[in-house]
Amino acid sequence: MRLASPAEIEGWDELVRANPDGGHTLQTRSWGELKRQWGWRPAYLISGSDGGQIATLFLRRPVPGLGWLWYAPKGPGVSTAARLGSLLADRDAFAGAFCVEVEPELPDCDQSRAALAALGLRKSEDVQLARATVVVDLSPPEPEILASFKPKTRYNLRLAARRGVTVSAVPCDQPNIRAMHRLMANAFGRADFPLRTLAYYSAYWRLFEANHQGALFMARLGDEVLAGAYVTWLGEKAWYKDGGSSGRHRELMAPHLLQWEVMRWLRGRGIRSYDLFAVPRPEELRQPGHPSAGLWQFKTGFSSEVREFVGTWDLVLDPRRYGLWKRLAEPVVRRVRWRLRHDLLY
Repeated sequence: MRLASPAEIEGWDELVRANPDGGHTLQTRSWGELKRQWGWRPAYLISGSDGGQIATLFLRRPVPGLGWLWYAPKGPGVSTAARLGSLLADRDAFAGAFCVEVEPELPDCDQSRAALAALGLRKSEDVQLARATVVVDLSPPEPEILASFKPKTRYNLRLAARRGVTVSAVPCDQPNIRAMHRLMANAFGRADFPLRTLAYYSAYWRLFEANHQGALFMARLGDEVLAGAYVTWLGEKAWYKDGGSSGRHRELMAPHLLQWEVMRWLRGRGIRSYDLFAVPRPEELRQPGHPSAGLWQFKTGFSSEVREFVGTWDLVLDPRRYGLWKRLAEPVVRRVRWRLRHDLLY
């Protein structure tokens, strides 16, 4: 592997789109530069040669006394474990690292897990929530897409429209960002999920909007905001990255109409695949009363295509330092960052 040239970094997102997996929003230059503002140092690396190269964004963070932690969010963009092994074989590329965390979107199956273990990788705690996700195919005509939804989903989004709910893309100005953050606080509070600061989301949403890779949508009843969604895209693929709802007028089913209008908006701009980003893994739903069962029902109402990925795996370059990080340093860093900054490590 080698560092990307200035010209390659300038056209980074096109290189990511050309990866075997078709690219991911968390591998874009926008994501790398966002994370630079929050303690990570992006490294834009290229492996292979013309016609077979892979562009990978690695995020690096110094850990005092241990060295460097490297992390490839939703990457590298390989389609096989063998290609991942070839990429990771160049250990000299990871200067000063004691651990390199990867999370390629390889299918979660016995064969994939065995292949990753054979490469010397260790399964780690998942960084991204999207270990399993629901994907909606936006390539058919609109009537066919609508007909593919579950009957209850179709009923709910039509109900919202009849009752006066409207959906529109809105600018990422401060009033809309604050409103969206409040919606997320309501939703995250109900689900008992940690929520990053307003400053983080403001920087994130504005950067992607400015780079024409993200948009904010809101569903309203008159002047009252009922639900919101922030969507990102790369090429013909889009992701539902952030969302929330007020909890008021829940009988109007505003989130259903919101998602349908987002899909129509994306489709009109050439997007052919819409990733709803994160659902519980099917095996987790065997637990009675799973807290995200409602999320599963909501998202699978739009598509039955559930994809499960292998999640986060660690390439351990220094077992002693890695052990100290996992047993001692990482738990402390996570607690301190949350207590002092209300911020997550990754």
